[in-house]
Amino acid sequence: MPHPYVTKVTFMGGQIILTVQVDEFLSTEFPNELVEISGYASQNSGGFAIFYDMQPVKATPDGTVLMYVKSTPAQGFKNGEPVTVSLRAAKVWVTVLTESQDGQMTSASATEGTTSQEGTAWDTVTAVEWPSSGGPLPLSSAGQASAGGDSNFPPA
Repeated sequence: MPHPYVTKVTFMGGQIILTVQVDEFLSTEFPNELVEISGYASQNSGGFAIFYDMQPVKATPDGTVLMYVKSTPAQGFKNGEPVTVSLRAAKVWVTVLTESQDGQMTSASATEGTTSQEGTAWDTVTAVEWPSSGGPLPLSSAGQASAGGDSNFPPA
């Protein structure tokens, strides 16, 4: 992923709002692809805010991609001091794994509700989805589970 950076930090309504610019090619190559933005903003005097958000890539009319992330500071920020922002941006995907034992898929009803023991492994991939893609990607194995089509996942 290209190098995103923060162009502005604003204090408004008790929250820190970061303006994040991401390279323009994302809007043409990956329109509406979800990007996860996380990190923190801090000041030497103790101002501190942690932020996290997932947003679809959308270009502005001039072709740039701007995203806005807000957070309530854990410690107040002070006028006249620089703000340092540590930012991570990444594409998002979801993988659903089921439990298997000795290479054989186990029955959900046989193990459901029991406490996992040492060595339990969830290593059978049943679905992979980029949340904005609208559905699971096909896998060579049979039996797929939805990675985002139910009420547990917000619509992209």
